[in-house]
Amino acid sequence: MSLSTLLSELFTGSESESGTESPAPAPDRGDGARSVTVLHECRDCGTNVSADTVRCPACESEDIVTYSID
Repeated sequence: MSLSTLLSELFTGSESESGTESPAPAPDRGDGARSVTVLHECRDCGTNVSADTVRCPACESEDIVTYSID
């Protein structure tokens, strides 16, 4: 678990103020397949952002990465 995720859980409710998002699990397909969580994160500061984010709201970096977590 990343530090940004731990801090996000610690400061619940501060996400909406900073424009960050927690990763959301993919919907259950109902066929027994494992779901995949997709996380979009700033590579420079670790802030979780939405899928359509181009520039990090925390540090202004444009280096956004996407991770798929099984």
